Amino acid sequence: MSSPKAHTINILSSIIGYGIYFPALMVYEQLKALNYNVNIYIIERYFDEKATSEFERTKAAFQKDVRLVQIASRIPVKYTKKLSEAKTKSLFQEWSDNHTTHFLCFSGLWLDTLQEYKQEQPNCVIDICRVDSAVSATWEALLRNDNLIANDLSFFDAKANKINYVLNVPEIKPLPYAERSQNVTIHGGGWDLGDFTTKTAAFAEAYQVNLIVNGLQELSDKNCTLYANQPNWNPLYENGFPPFGRIDSATEIDLKNYERHPGILTVLTKSKAIVSKPGGMTLMDSLISETPLLFLTSVGKNENSNQKLWQTLQLGISLEVWQKNEDKTALLQEMQSRILAIKSKTPCFLTTYTNLVANSAAYATQK
Repeated sequence: MSSPKAHTINILSSIIGYGIYFPALMVYEQLKALNYNVNIYIIERYFDEKATSEFERTKAAFQKDVRLVQIASRIPVKYTKKLSEAKTKSLFQEWSDNHTTHFLCFSGLWLDTLQEYKQEQPNCVIDICRVDSAVSATWEALLRNDNLIANDLSFFDAKANKINYVLNVPEIKPLPYAERSQNVTIHGGGWDLGDFTTKTAAFAEAYQVNLIVNGLQELSDKNCTLYANQPNWNPLYENGFPPFGRIDSATEIDLKNYERHPGILTVLTKSKAIVSKPGGMTLMDSLISETPLLFLTSVGKNENSNQKLWQTLQLGISLEVWQKNEDKTALLQEMQSRILAIKSKTPCFLTTYTNLVANSAAYATQK
């Protein structure tokens, strides 16, 4: 079995959402800790100037009107026309100079570019890892580039109603459920979409609410604790995870830096439930933190599939249905017990992937 240093792994991701960026970054940090030669690349950083401006405007528009996201989720996305030719040429040279042996692709937006690179370097091994349970619009290139893929290491499978892998995060130690205080965490996903801030009333006096918001805000509800990432932090220009912390006042956030995982996980591991729309990263958060989900309205077919999967496995339920249940506490406890049971028998993503890389001779031919 060859040593980690014998391989150079390039992790390919996107900042179209934190649900793609965060998992890729966590895997990158774990491989780096195992002494692999590993790099991470964000496709939006290779846009031309016009496409970069369009991306920033689109993100702002999505945050203002979630209906735009619902429309966009149905439209196949092709990024190759947005890429700078000069940046792409330089990137290919960098990959060649680094003697890249393996790619781990978290975003389908890279597939057309990988097809082009594979023609120059046919011996490189390309794997994919989808975070959503179904093939989303950003993976529209998968069918025409299927010949590229050595292994599909996607976390979830909607068709099989199965969790394929769990991403274990050694630094995260979920609090035993019985020791968690009566609190829930509410957020709107990586782009803070929808009317999630209005849902605090659903928990009245029974629960304390951790509300994850976008930037500094006044604390208006005594039953809420506000948290936020560093205001104006932008992964298009900054590396790593955003600093994260509790909002102490309208002008101050108690920010902390997190090197191995997003800061929100430190809050989720102490919560009785996560209240959010069913993005792929939210499913991963549920497993990592061992916390059941209460779903807000989903956006797009991929989130519909994610919610269906979690509901089929009885690891989550819509907020409205949960509110109508006679014994809400017992229902959360039952879901959390099933999370523990499923997590204990689900293969570790990192172990699976590093075993494949180590056995490179067999690795290139596996499907």
